[in-house]
Amino acid sequence: MNRREFLTSSRTKTAAKARSSRNLATGLTPYAGAWTINEVAHLLKRTMFGARKSDIDFFLGLSVGNAVDELLKTSALPAPPVRDYGLITLEEGTFDDLGVAIGQTWINDLNVSSDEIARGNIDALRIQSLRKWWVGLMLNQKRSIEEKLLLFWHHHFSVQREEVESSRMLYYHHDLLRRNLMGNVRELTKLVTVDPAMLKHLNGHLNAAKAPDENYARELQELMTIGKGDDSGYTEDDVMEAARVLTGWRIDTDTFMAYFDVDAHDKDSKRFSAFYNNTTISGSTDGMQEITQLVDMIFSAREASRFFCRKLYKWFVYSNIDENTEANVISPLADILRANNFEIKPVLEALFKSEHFFDVQNQACNIKSPYDMIVGLMRDFNVSIPDYTAYATGYPIFFSVYIDAAEMQQNLLQPPDVSGWPAYHQDPMHYELWVNSNSLPKRADFTDKLITDNIIDVRSFAAATSMPWNPDRLIEDIDALLFRYPLSATSRAYVKNRFLLNNTGDNNIWTNAWNTNNNALINPALRELFKFLLNLPEFHLS
Repeated sequence: MNRREFLTSSRTKTAAKARSSRNLATGLTPYAGAWTINEVAHLLKRTMFGARKSDIDFFLGLSVGNAVDELLKTSALPAPPVRDYGLITLEEGTFDDLGVAIGQTWINDLNVSSDEIARGNIDALRIQSLRKWWVGLMLNQKRSIEEKLLLFWHHHFSVQREEVESSRMLYYHHDLLRRNLMGNVRELTKLVTVDPAMLKHLNGHLNAAKAPDENYARELQELMTIGKGDDSGYTEDDVMEAARVLTGWRIDTDTFMAYFDVDAHDKDSKRFSAFYNNTTISGSTDGMQEITQLVDMIFSAREASRFFCRKLYKWFVYSNIDENTEANVISPLADILRANNFEIKPVLEALFKSEHFFDVQNQACNIKSPYDMIVGLMRDFNVSIPDYTAYATGYPIFFSVYIDAAEMQQNLLQPPDVSGWPAYHQDPMHYELWVNSNSLPKRADFTDKLITDNIIDVRSFAAATSMPWNPDRLIEDIDALLFRYPLSATSRAYVKNRFLLNNTGDNNIWTNAWNTNNNALINPALRELFKFLLNLPEFHLS
């Protein structure tokens, strides 16, 4: 199936049609409707990467409110990434990563190599181990929103490996986001502002009183806090004044930590426009104090809370925000954010427990991101995965997943630009950008490979359904577990007859095969069935 066929299929058109035909009146009233596999799967697959049947069964035993509370729990920080590579062989000779043994973490090590070329190669391998480790955490995620939320923060505070060029700074940035993922967006913005990776990415480490650099000052307001909408009333002068506030921050090239150089800081007062209530930030020799005042001032603008809630909404719910959604969901969420001093957990609670989140028009209305598709698929099928700490057996698998996702346009630690991934912000295509003539065949190749190479145990998946010997019930259960947009009765009948009944229309063929453990019939039938199902447009809807 090519991209045109995919986007014009009946199921995908139904989802895409929502952009022009949505008419949602629902808001943040707590959801009190049905709580079935459908609703549980919707909640889990929006807040996590996929959902094992055991996850669905677990959450079915909870109320909606308790299910959301469970998902919003945070856990202890994971053990850091480790060295998984051996010696480095270059034209100049063979080099080792000095001071770090295989299986040990490199995050605090500065003794890389005396050779500059070798040092760069070793650092690149460390960055790859960071990516592997992160993918391993996604694949081994707990029953929690943590990993999906962390990827949101990576999108929101986007930094690129090619700009940062430092494994330690990239790890520090990741660690900062992970430590604060369920915390306070205003306070996190202050910390990110002086984060070494962000300083390097947007030239903040070059910003000086005698040569102000407006790059971060502009993106801070345009992409991270206020936005570019009709209500974004900050001015070019506000950008210039913010750049003056941000002068003087540097990166120690030995430790890769940020520090403040008071001699490079603009110590005069900074005056802002009426959009910021004509605020003046008095000049001082305390750089962090001025940043605190700057970020507090920005978040005092009501548009900051609305902008942030829109970004959360586009990540977890839907790309298009109409007038009803703005009035009934975004504005109330923004009020909750301000009322809770910019703590995000109450906002997530209100959103995920709401009628609006579970509205049928908000289900199966997006195309899965590469990580939702790849990691989600592996978790849906309960693929056996090594622990994230198992560098010898796990890191090669994790790296393969990273490569597959990158080839499908979601490159971890390398979003396209400081705006993050276009699927979450670029009008009018949004999530449709995940599918094109390059990425769609790669999705098909990936799902086929998992089945052909027996990475997915299709027999075990079928056996875990309620009545695997009954072809009708088997197809119904597979439909409920894998598809967010259900197959039509006609489609169910077609796949049952074609793959399970060998086009005979006789249910007894499958029932007898299953009950007599006829592997020669069962296993090929299931493999072809799942290859077919995982290439349907319905599978790619979330």
